[in-house]
Amino acid sequence: MGAGDRVKGPSTPARSGGHAGVTGSEAGSDHGPWWDPWVAGTLLLLTLVSTLTAGALLQGVDPLGMRSGVVDGIPLWWPTRFDVTALLSGASYALPLVAILLAHEWAHRLAAGRHGIRTSYPYLLPFPPHASVVGTLGGFIRFRSGIPSRKALLDVAMAGPLTSLVLAMATLGVGLMFSGPSQLPRVEGLPFVIVFQEIPIRLGEPLLVRGLVALLPVDPGGAALELHPAAFAGWLGLMLTFLNLLPLARLDGGHILHALHPGRQRWWARATVGLFLLLGFAWAGWWAWAAVMFLLGRSRPLPPDMVGREPAPEPWRRRLAWSLMAGLVLLVPPVPVGF
Repeated sequence: MGAGDRVKGPSTPARSGGHAGVTGSEAGSDHGPWWDPWVAGTLLLLTLVSTLTAGALLQGVDPLGMRSGVVDGIPLWWPTRFDVTALLSGASYALPLVAILLAHEWAHRLAAGRHGIRTSYPYLLPFPPHASVVGTLGGFIRFRSGIPSRKALLDVAMAGPLTSLVLAMATLGVGLMFSGPSQLPRVEGLPFVIVFQEIPIRLGEPLLVRGLVALLPVDPGGAALELHPAAFAGWLGLMLTFLNLLPLARLDGGHILHALHPGRQRWWARATVGLFLLLGFAWAGWWAWAAVMFLLGRSRPLPPDMVGREPAPEPWRRRLAWSLMAGLVLLVPPVPVGF
């Protein structure tokens, strides 16, 4: 989830055939390339199918009847059927998750429109559901015109995470009411469990989720809480919001920090690398994330000439932005997943 950072700057000439440049005749138009809605719609349909399949697998049903084998030493997988009824059994997971992703990207697009910034339609990215419990890689939009000011950049960057945070918390809260105790014992730091293709997967508990659970009549006793598919969709929505707020160049967190203090985003990225190195002693996967942050954290979120300097964000916008970034502490689970 997040706004793409390939944009045409105020002084950058248009490039024919590129995604970022716009011609003079297009600059005042709200319409992008003719194929934009078709691509977005096709990706949305594919993402619905992949997440519906993932949701069905969470229910213990395989709508594609996947089979595996080895041909000339190469492992292969292939579908043997397409069961629509089984596919629709994954709706309680897929529909809330896709709604959270779409709302995040449309919030970016609407905020951009208020500042006269042209963007693409939201693109959602499907992922083979049998290879991933999620069924999607999230989504993004592309800027198709320059960003007039730091204030505009901040509004656009904050709109998505704020929207997905609220929707994910609401979805998780409702889903928790339909969740119940599993047959597995509770493990400290990993209080939740889902079953995907007959494999139990334990899930972590960020501080924000712990507070939500404390407010709800949810008490599985000494057992792990088996999440309803909607609750898992809300949990994933929070995790995707957390990842999207990381201060990386192409993510909303990097854009927010660039709008607040141009040129200092790299320092925040390095501080996050240090935090992940410490968290790695609780869960080794954070060390891999630290490596990713180190490699990707060198680039700037947007070249300086692509974002106007004035007007700068007002104090209330800055306070909201810093509060959102500080919320990363409440969203990070020390141990995200386990088995």
